[in-house]
Amino acid sequence: MASRPRLLVVGGGYLGCDVARRLDRVMDVTLVEPKPAFLHAPAMIRALVRPGLLNAATIPYDGLLRHGRVLASRVERLRPDGATLADGTTLLSDVTLVATGSSYALPFKSSAEDLGSFLAAHRALSDRIARARHIAILGAGAVGTELAGEIAAARPDMQITLVIAAETPMPDQPDRLGRALLTRLQRMGVEIVTQGNGHDFTAGQGARDGPLVLSDGRIVAVDLVLPALGALPRTDLLSALPSVRLDSAGRVRTDPWLRPAPGAMPGLFTGGDMAATGDAMTIVGILRQAPYLSNALRAAGKGKRIERIKPYSPWRDAPMLVPLGPRLGASHLPLPAPLAHAGTLRGLGDALTRLAKGRDLFVGKYRRLLRAPRFKGSRG
Repeated sequence: MASRPRLLVVGGGYLGCDVARRLDRVMDVTLVEPKPAFLHAPAMIRALVRPGLLNAATIPYDGLLRHGRVLASRVERLRPDGATLADGTTLLSDVTLVATGSSYALPFKSSAEDLGSFLAAHRALSDRIARARHIAILGAGAVGTELAGEIAAARPDMQITLVIAAETPMPDQPDRLGRALLTRLQRMGVEIVTQGNGHDFTAGQGARDGPLVLSDGRIVAVDLVLPALGALPRTDLLSALPSVRLDSAGRVRTDPWLRPAPGAMPGLFTGGDMAATGDAMTIVGILRQAPYLSNALRAAGKGKRIERIKPYSPWRDAPMLVPLGPRLGASHLPLPAPLAHAGTLRGLGDALTRLAKGRDLFVGKYRRLLRAPRFKGSRG
C-alpha cells in the first residue's frame, strides 16, 4: 500500500483547521500550532459582556484530527521539504500550507502563544467594561460595530460612543448595510461620532483609560477607550523567504494558485488573512478558500501540476452578517436585489441575522468542527 502524501499545516486558525480536517483521511496531516486551543474570535466580542461564553469559545484541538496529529509547537523556518520547529526538530512534508492569519488588539484575538495570558487579559477587560459608565469604541469595522451592539444590548444603562472615520459603520461594505447598522445602533442608544479618528492610536493597541482625544482636538469624556482599528497580517514566516513579496496592506502576494514562492517552493501554499487572495480579511473569505486549497493541496501531494487546475477566484460579492447583540443586526447577502435588501430591513434583517449568526455566533458550528462536546449555555 502506497504511503499517503505528507501535508504540513502551519497555524490552527479557521483556515488551517478546516483544511487539516478535510484532508485528514487522504493525507498524512501534521498541524503545528503553539496554543492548546482554538479561539473563536467573533464570540470573544460577546464574551466581554457575557463571560459565560468565554469557555465555550475556547475549544481544545484534541478532537480535530482522527488520523493526523496536532503539535503544540512553533515553526521557526520553512524549508523546500518541510519546516524546522523552534526546538530544532525537522518536519518533512510533500506540501505545506502556511495559515498563520492575523493579530488583533487583545482581547479580540490572541497572537500570544500563552493561552492563559490571553484568557486573563480577556477577563480583566471584561471587568473594566463592567465597572465603566461611559465607553468609547474607536473604529467601526466588523469588530467595533459588533462590540458596540453587544455592549448596548447587555448594558442598556451604559453610555457608549462609537467613533467612525466615515459616515456609516463598515464603509467597505455596501452602503445599505452601513446605513442599516447605523440606524439600529442609534435606536439602541449608541452615540455616533462620524468623520472621527483617535489621536495617537494605531492598529494593534489595547484598551486605554479615558478621556479620548480625537485627531481634530475634540475630547470625549469617557472612562474607557476600546480601539478596534483592524487586524495586522502575521507574515513573518513567509516574508523571511527571499522570493516572497508583500502588498501595500502587508499581505503576502501569491500566484493564481495561492502559492507565495512558486519558483523556489512549488509545494508551498498560503491563504487566509495573511495572504493577498483578493478576499477581505474575514472568516467569509476563508470559507471560500478552504475547499479550493484542500483540492489544490491534495492534487499537489499526488504530484500533479498545479497549473492544470483552475486558478483561485475570490468572492465577487461576499456575504456579511453583523449581529448587534443576540437579537438585532443586519446582513448583506449575495442574492437577487429584493432578497439581498431583506437582510438590512428592520425586523426581517434582525430576524435573518439572529437566526444565521446572532444567536450563538457559530460557536456550535466550530465546536462540531473540532469535535468538541456540546457546551451548554454557549449562547451566553
